[in-house]
Formats: sequence, C-alpha cells, structure tokens
Amino acid sequence: MNLSPLLHPSSIAIVGATNDVQRLGAGTVLKFLEKHGYKGKILPVNPKYENIRELRCYPSLANIETEVDIAVFAVPAKRVVEAIRDVPAGRVKVALIITSGFGELDEQGGQLERELLEVARSRQITIVGPNSVGVVNLSNGVVLTISQYFDRPHISAGSLALVSQSGAFGTALLAQAEIEGLSFGYFVSSGNEVDVEFADFGRYLLDQNDVRVLCGYIESIRNGDNFVQLARQAALKDKPIIVLKVGSTETGAAAARSHTGAMVGSDDVAQAFFDAFNVLRASDGENLLDLLRVLERTPQSRGKRLAILSHSGGADVMAADAATLSGAELPPLPDDLRAKLATMLPTFASLNNPLDMTGGASLNGKLMADCLKEVLAHNAFDAALLCVNLIWREGQVLMDELASLATATHKPFAVSWVAPENSIGTALRTAPYPVFSDPARAARVLARRLTYDETRRALLPALDQSRPDALPERRERKFDSVESQTATLKAYGISMPRQVIAKPPADAVKFHAEVGGPVALKIASSDIMHRTEIGAVLVGVEGKAAVMKAHETIVQNAKRYNPQARIEGVLVQEMTKGLEVFVGLKRDVTFGPVIVLGAGGVLAELMGKPQMHPAPMSRKQAKSMISKSCFAPLLAGYRGSKPLDRAALADMIVALSWFGADHPNVKEVDLNPIIVRPEGEGCVAIDYKVFT
Repeated sequence: MNLSPLLHPSSIAIVGATNDVQRLGAGTVLKFLEKHGYKGKILPVNPKYENIRELRCYPSLANIETEVDIAVFAVPAKRVVEAIRDVPAGRVKVALIITSGFGELDEQGGQLERELLEVARSRQITIVGPNSVGVVNLSNGVVLTISQYFDRPHISAGSLALVSQSGAFGTALLAQAEIEGLSFGYFVSSGNEVDVEFADFGRYLLDQNDVRVLCGYIESIRNGDNFVQLARQAALKDKPIIVLKVGSTETGAAAARSHTGAMVGSDDVAQAFFDAFNVLRASDGENLLDLLRVLERTPQSRGKRLAILSHSGGADVMAADAATLSGAELPPLPDDLRAKLATMLPTFASLNNPLDMTGGASLNGKLMADCLKEVLAHNAFDAALLCVNLIWREGQVLMDELASLATATHKPFAVSWVAPENSIGTALRTAPYPVFSDPARAARVLARRLTYDETRRALLPALDQSRPDALPERRERKFDSVESQTATLKAYGISMPRQVIAKPPADAVKFHAEVGGPVALKIASSDIMHRTEIGAVLVGVEGKAAVMKAHETIVQNAKRYNPQARIEGVLVQEMTKGLEVFVGLKRDVTFGPVIVLGAGGVLAELMGKPQMHPAPMSRKQAKSMISKSCFAPLLAGYRGSKPLDRAALADMIVALSWFGADHPNVKEVDLNPIIVRPEGEGCVAIDYKVFT
C-alpha cells in the first residue's frame, strides 16, 4: 500500500472548503496548510464559491482535471459517499475523511461505512478514516487536521511518529510530549480504519529516514499478519515500536467498540504477540512518553547489568527494587572500581550496588557526575541510574557535567531528579539524557530499555524462520476420525505412547499382553469430546478379564451418551509416568495460530497463567517459553527428583506450532496431558483432540 500521496502529496483537494478559516473542519484545514507553509497545489471544492482565498474553487472533485494525491472530506457522512461516487476512477489517490457518523455510531452508520469502502475501491481510492482528526507531516507543511494543537506556526519536527485511533487523545499526547521536550514529525489519526489500519501506516513510517521511533494508540488490531510484518520490519530496521493498547478489560473493550466500531480481540493473545516480537507496551500515556524519552535519549545497551548511584539511601532502595522487578541485573561493584570510588568519597560511603555517595555529595555536582563517569567506564556495567534530590545549589553544575557525559559515553544512563529548582527543572526537559521525577519510575523505564535491547538481539536470528525439512508436505487434510488425527500428528513429530485402536475386545486383550503391564482404555470417537465425564475412560487396567470388561463398558457408556456417535473402537494405551503438561494450539481470529503452554492434569488450575507464543516457533523460542512456564522448576529436577526431558518437550511444541501453521482449517488442538519423562526418555501425548 503506497501511502506517499497521503504524507508527501503534491496536490490536496479540500471538499467542503470555505472562506471562514475559523470554522472547524475544511476552514481549519486550509488555514493550517497556509500557516505551516505547504508548497504544493491546494484545490478547494465547494459549488457555492468560485474562489476561496485567491484559490480557484471547483464545484466538485469530478471537475478537477488533474490527478489529486489526497482529498480531505469535511462534509456530512452521506455527502462523502456521494462525492466519492462522482469521482472518475484513478482521479483521486487517497481520501482523508474527517467526518464522523459512520461505524462508530450505530449499525446504520456501519452500513454507510461499508458502502463508502465499496465505492472507494471501485474508484481506486484509499480511505483514511472515517472519524479521523487528520494527518500531519511537519517536515513539508502537510498539516491536514482539525486539532487546535496545530493552530500555530513553527512546531519543531522531530524523529518520532504517532498513529492513533483516538484523534483527541493522540493530539493531546503530542502537546504533552512537547511540554516534556519530545518532538514528533508525523501524526496520523487513523479513526475507524475502514481501509488503512495502524500496521499499514506504521510500515510506511518505518521506511522514512526521519523516523526513529513509532508509537501507537490502539483500540483494536484487525489484521494480525499485517501487524506481525510491521513488528518484523521494526526489529530488522532497529526502530522501536511503542503501543498503548487499550481494551484489556471487558469494560474497556466495550468502550473501544462504541468509540471506533472496532471488534476487540483477546488481550492475552495480543500481549503474547507483543512479547514475541519485542513490541513495547505502555501502561498509559505517561508511561508511553517515559519510554519515548529513554529510547530517544540513550544509546543501545550491551547487556542488563545496571549500576545505581545516589546520595540518598531511600532513593537507592526504591530504584533497586523497581529495576530488579523490571528485569535488570544489579551485580556488585568489582574490587578495582570500589577502590577507585573510595578515593573519591567519604569513608562512610556505602560502596555497594546501589552506591550511596552520602548526603555530602548533594553539595558537589561534579563529584556525583565523576562517580557516574567511573561506573559507566567500567566493563562490569552496561548502564547506570543516578538518583538525586533537590540539588538546588549545584544543579547547574551537575546538569552541565551530565550533558558532557551524555556525548562522551556509549552506554545508556538516566537520571532521577526529584524536586529540582524551577529553572533547572525547565532546562532538564530538553536535556540530552532522560530525566524522571521519581527513582522507581526511572529505574523501571531504564530497565525496560535494557531488556528491550537484549530481546532484540535474541529476536533477530529467530526472524529467519525456515520450515524444518522433516515435516510432511503441506496439504489440506481431514481430521474427522481419531485415526486420521493420530496419523497426521505423528507425521509432524508428536510422540505418543504405544497404543492401538481396538475394535473387538480381543484386540485390546492382545495389546495388553504385548505391553505386559497396566493399560488405559478410552473411547475412540471424534464425536465425543468429554470422555471422562461419561465413563468412557478407564486407566490402570490389568488382566485379560478386566481389559475385556473395560472395553465393553466404555463402548456401552459412549453409545448411551450419544447413540449417533461414530465409534471407531477403543484406544488402548500403555501407561506411562512423568510430569503432566498441557500444550495447545488456538487459532485467534486476529493473529492466527498461537501455542499455549501450561500445567496439565489436576495442576492446571493451580499453577498460574499459561504461556502463549505465536506459531510457528523455533526450538530456541520453545525452550525460552518452557523456561518461563510455571512448572519450569519441576522440569529442572525438584527436591531430589531427576531432571525431565525439556529438549523433547521443546521439540513437541515446535512440531505442534508447524502443524498449526500448515493447517488453517484447524481451529484448535489439545495435547492434554503430555507426559514429560526423565531426561533422555522423551515425552508423549497421551490425550489429543483436533478441532476444525
């Protein structure tokens, strides 16, 4: 999708143009274009005027003889559709629709929205909005918006870009960012996203050389594949994405639907994708600006080893707790660094990490900066946080020293500066290093910078994800029987215990004799899901007579429960012992196949939330997923037990992930439980279901 006509247009038509530039809508758009120095053609459209502000005014878009890059619509909703219907195919490239009254309103508005899209596509027009407050590219004066934030010239264009489904919140965020010394160069209010969505805008913006960080306020993600491509592009280009994704609660989701007409997907699945592709998720607007500040004003880190320095023990403790909980590591000061700092600080200074420089340092700004410089110069640390309070006497000295250090060091550092003197506080907003008003807040954000960089380094190799050669060929398969499900899962590498589908009881008895031990018997029918509840599962069965009786009982119970069920026989399995684990595949309506990993059996509801990861997966990703699971300590060996076969479990996760990627007709797969046996003995899925 080529969005160059939207953000780099050579001609702009304004439908509903007026001489009254104070009038919200088309008048505002024309005023802002003039105020911000747009150099291309401006083509007013309104049958009431022959000229508007010395510009020729056209009765309709159809009367414009040349191609139009973008047409801005600020007329009632029904007139928007009528105006686009009158445009010859190919005449207008992009329609920016500021008008509301579409899908965000009611079903009638939704119908009008669908009609709008149909008409626009027949005219080869890309739709932005409707219900948008506009788009902005400050570098070339393309200020096509109704937001009062832009009602002034000479707004600095920065390296940040924001795409927001909420126009009012988005422009307010721009204003607050400017107060805090952050500058955006691009802004897109995507509105109802009837045609172009967040990921489309994002992919175009990441290709712009003057964009360093992409931000988004998101109420819904409509196309998961599109979003994944955006995240991959960001990782490869080393351009971070920060999203403020709302709708994580039922109340919030309902509000989002009424706001933009969006259908909000599962928040847990969205978070799994954010985590997998290293998309930073902000908790609120303030946190988004905090993340922007630290990304814009610090270099990449080489690791997670953080040093904390302060002249206040209380600030040290708060920062240390927050940093550790956010994933940073706080190693002790090495001996040579301790010795160096001991020559600079009082004898009662606490030469640990956190480093307490004592209260006297608050009267010596250069001393604090010099200590920070020594820590950053040492190879034991990858980043540092300096926590200061007040510093009214030495504020300017400290600020100047830190500015020099910011240009000299290749490591990230941040400053927590509580209650600076007013003039210093104002100057700190544009400091070349990130400054925060609370030590815990500073530590959390800096730690996220460090973990973001580490995750990106691990992510890059995983982006090149080739399909394993051992997998069977991709083709559509039917899963209408236990036999067909078993055969295909096995072909993908899903290991199972020794088993047989016994049609007559004699087959079950024969298999039991071959096993030479207890067996489990389960009804083999793809029409019966809840086998345990109806008495269609019996375990630990031994002896010829017991096996025959179990076979007959299971078949009778199944037929009594569902007389129409297709019964293939009874699945007889060798009993096996180990840790019970659940591995599932869910096909999300937005993002597609997702792997779910959790505790199995009776532990499932007691042992925390399951892990999720988009499919397909690499072995390295599967191992990482296992290490974060609630049962990871049990796999490593717990209280004298042997370590379990984590490698085999990782292989099974990878196999299921490719099974899901290869079979879009499969909605869900449950491997529950998988028995993970001691290291070297593998793991087996003793129960499995495939839903289409």
